[in-house]
Amino acid sequence: MKSIERPQVDVRTWVGRSARSIAAAVRAGEVTAREVVEDHLSVIDELNPGLNAIVTVCGTEALAAADSIDRARNQREVLGPLAGVPFTVKDTITTAGVRTTAGSRALASNIPMRDATAVAAFKAAGAVLVGKTNAPEFGASGLTSNDLFGTTASPLIADGVARSPGGSSGGESASVAAGMSVLGLGTDFGGSLRWPAHCTGLVAIRPTLGRVDTDGQIPGVMFDGHVLANPVTVHGAIQTIGPLARNLSDLELALDVLSQKSLAKIDSASVNPDTLDIRWAPGDGTMPVDDEIIAAVSAAARAVDAKPYDGIALERGNALFGALRATESHADIRALIGSESTDETPEGPVEHLWADRAMLIRQFLDEMGDVLVMPVASILAPPLGLEEFTVGSRELTWMDALASCRAISVLGLPSLTIPISKARNGLPIGLQIIARPWREADALAVAGPLLK
Repeated sequence: MKSIERPQVDVRTWVGRSARSIAAAVRAGEVTAREVVEDHLSVIDELNPGLNAIVTVCGTEALAAADSIDRARNQREVLGPLAGVPFTVKDTITTAGVRTTAGSRALASNIPMRDATAVAAFKAAGAVLVGKTNAPEFGASGLTSNDLFGTTASPLIADGVARSPGGSSGGESASVAAGMSVLGLGTDFGGSLRWPAHCTGLVAIRPTLGRVDTDGQIPGVMFDGHVLANPVTVHGAIQTIGPLARNLSDLELALDVLSQKSLAKIDSASVNPDTLDIRWAPGDGTMPVDDEIIAAVSAAARAVDAKPYDGIALERGNALFGALRATESHADIRALIGSESTDETPEGPVEHLWADRAMLIRQFLDEMGDVLVMPVASILAPPLGLEEFTVGSRELTWMDALASCRAISVLGLPSLTIPISKARNGLPIGLQIIARPWREADALAVAGPLLK
């Protein structure tokens, strides 16, 4: 059985179309927002039972929001850049009046009072929330399954075997790849946006830390009915929110909508990739990578005239990420679920680890050039339910397989994932394009020619 291709455009519906084309048509009155949303709700009814990607469908709320957009257009009001575009949100990101469980039985009835800032930004731009998507409990795994909702499957099948959509934003990647939503909002700690995009053939970006407001993520600190990012936890300091899409143009638009107002507009068209110093690496240097993935990344590197990365900082990133992650006390989670656990914070000072991070960032920036291209992961989308993977002669856990993502996460740099090739079995192969802080436009500019 071959891999299922991404949704094809049906001329009778608006499923499979780009966010830009939908918004333009809604603004021009060529289609109503209600029609667009109804088409996507119909696809959700058809496909979601087999994928288990969307755990809360917002049908009534979505149609009401669509009707509001249509009324505004009829009254000749100016509509936003995402007018009528259906989107989904990872269930670890808060949504006002819509259940947000973080995949935990302890939060099964949790209904937030306020939207996460990123969700509010999408809505303000005219996008319509159609559902919340599955995630491992508190986003703590690279595979999407939990005791509350069960396991999410990818819309892609290879070798006759159902595949994982990755994680922890796996419900998001499955929803967008299947055409149930046009855009997705997920989070990225150790690869939770980039790895699902790699598994399902999507584009996604982990923005520079600080570009997108991180409030509204679980875990966090409750204050006045809102979840705030805790800056003294590892999650609070490293995890961020970012978009997923089916094409690069939509992703750039979504990222621009999400970017904090004080930041300049992202404009990849103003960047000439031929002037950039581009380097490439076949992995993080500590974990083996599948031969097909290395071959695809190497071909992409040649296409953009990348020089080999010859630094030493990259191979230290994965270990530092793991060391920092091991210091997490999970006190925010215990507070959210009302647990009286007396688990203590791991012993030993952690200040030296943050100092190591500061020095590692400086060293890596001295070595990476303007842009670094490298694999997203060591493996292709794994069979559903598999948790250990063989690469060469080595057995890897999902954390090992994401070493190339974790190494970049700890550095806080922007990283774009795009599909660059297909493996022999038809599964997509993603490329990670890392840029310097606040230079997402450089990564997007490098990606453009590779997707033509």
